[in-house]
Amino acid sequence: MEANQINSRLIDIFNYQRQGDTWKAMRDLKELVQAHPRDTIYHKLLGNTYFHMGLLDWAIDYYNQAIEIAPDYIDAHYDLGVALYHRARVNEAIKEFQTVLELDPDYHAAHYRIALCYQHVGKLNAAIHHFLESTVVTPKYVMAHYHLGEIYYEQGEFEKAENSFKRVMQEDPQDAASAKFLDIVSKQVQNQP
Repeated sequence: MEANQINSRLIDIFNYQRQGDTWKAMRDLKELVQAHPRDTIYHKLLGNTYFHMGLLDWAIDYYNQAIEIAPDYIDAHYDLGVALYHRARVNEAIKEFQTVLELDPDYHAAHYRIALCYQHVGKLNAAIHHFLESTVVTPKYVMAHYHLGEIYYEQGEFEKAENSFKRVMQEDPQDAASAKFLDIVSKQVQNQP
């Protein structure tokens, strides 16, 4: 298949996805994977399609295939980590996000995702570190501030929690969960000696 035909095919696939016709996109991507078994992009795109269809095990399989072909394929490692996280395979997800951060220490989304994983397994100091790293690259990343607020609250660091929830409210004044937490935490700060 010539490059122009492949580009045209990819445009069709993206159009199918945009129109919500994931079955046609999946069919065409499977054909591209079969025609080009060493092309990592097609494997990853097919993995993404399966992920969005909720077929996580198939997505994981295709991400792994892409990584087998190109071990440093950073986006495949990242997407694999996300899929593993959604399958509640958190420790495996942590390893994938660690790989991403070894390849690119400034990959802000990987810092955020690994922080979520660490929060789930109770490694709160590691979670804090990575949530803070994600906010260095993207200071307005609301969800990182929200989760920092949760952890600080859990650790009894009410002023830090209050500041985190205030930051969320600056970016998203309609965030009901943060508003509720902010109210609770502010009362804790006022009652401190």
